[in-house]
Amino acid sequence: MTVIDEWTGRHANALRAALRLTNEAFAEYLGISPRTVTKWRERPEMVPSPPLQEALDTSLRNAAPDARLRFAANLGLDQPVPIDQDSLTQLNTAIGDLARVLARLQPADPQESPTH
Repeated sequence: MTVIDEWTGRHANALRAALRLTNEAFAEYLGISPRTVTKWRERPEMVPSPPLQEALDTSLRNAAPDARLRFAANLGLDQPVPIDQDSLTQLNTAIGDLARVLARLQPADPQESPTH
């Protein structure tokens, strides 16, 4: 998971966008005024107060996995995409099926060429 040592307006705005919230909805979510969120957009270098730093940490930690991925992407951070066990099982099954199909397409004698 992405960890932010010191939040800035840029980070906060990236989180707002990742959560797909408007300025007003994000402000309500954090319990702050919409004007503060607007200031973060206008001044990306601005550093929020320590209590807001904690609120942003909590918001990121509680965000859904897809929102955390969007957050990292919004900041241009390289993060591996997690693969769940079901997807991995489906991928392994598909690879096995493909290997069987390819084996059937191979001629029994390597000197033979398949006829069409």
